[in-house]
Amino acid sequence: MKRLWERIVALAGSNFGLKVLALVIAVGLWVAGHRDIERALEVPVEFRNIPSDLMVVDNRIDYVVLRLAGPRTLVSTIDSDDLKLLLDLNGAKSGAASYPLGASSFNIPRGVTVARITPPVMHLRLEPVMQRSLPVSVRLSGKPATGYRIARTIAQPEKVSVSGPADEVRRLATVETLPVDIDEKRGVTKRKVRLSTEGKPLSFMPEQVEVSVTLEEEEASRDFPGVSVRAKDFTGAYSVVPTAISLRLAGAKSVIDTLELKGDEVYLNLKGLPAGEHNLPLTVELPPGLRVVEQKPARVRVRITKPGN
Repeated sequence: MKRLWERIVALAGSNFGLKVLALVIAVGLWVAGHRDIERALEVPVEFRNIPSDLMVVDNRIDYVVLRLAGPRTLVSTIDSDDLKLLLDLNGAKSGAASYPLGASSFNIPRGVTVARITPPVMHLRLEPVMQRSLPVSVRLSGKPATGYRIARTIAQPEKVSVSGPADEVRRLATVETLPVDIDEKRGVTKRKVRLSTEGKPLSFMPEQVEVSVTLEEEEASRDFPGVSVRAKDFTGAYSVVPTAISLRLAGAKSVIDTLELKGDEVYLNLKGLPAGEHNLPLTVELPPGLRVVEQKPARVRVRITKPGN
């Protein structure tokens, strides 16, 4: 045994031995590269020639799994995108349809075979397409800043064209936007927002709308009883009945809660009036955003005994 091993080593050291060794290695590599293997690939599905009045629904298969067999040098280099399943729906009718799959459904390289296809049959359902014009409903998320409320919500355009399965489109009354965040917001929020399909096979034209949300301070009302009635910048003599009125004001809560009415804000304007009796309204000058909700009485009786200069 020792002598045989010495002869093999001596042979490998010669030129002839090196050539034989290289040949053996090359043959081994060739055999290894051409040995058959199996490989599973996820192949994407694409529909072609869908009739214009139909659409595919209830198709939950985005890809099929091919199990290929063949020489390693071929199978290992195959790209799943090159095997894309193009399903021709030309001439399809409304309703359920089944399409058996075979090796001919894919662009398989020569020398490679299909061991298995999962699923072996594509089950589809096609429905008529309906198009409607529907109003847009703005969906909001979050809450405005403390003391603010939603005053106005506007979507432009107000209506969009909706296309989809007839049964689905018939059920719709409005189309919702994706949520618009108003959390801790004030003033006006504007942004472009996409429309929500709610997981249904719907399409919109346009695909997004411009949403404007106006957030205003919360309103409050407050009663001001016993407000004195008097003239402003009047140098003559007069008397008034009643001498005090009651006001109810409304407006931004932060303003009305701290408001103090003074003589310069509620007064009688007697300038230019002659002596005698007059039935007059009060002038009420308020900060911006406030308004008079109620005044009792609405008018007062004034007796001017000496006109002003």
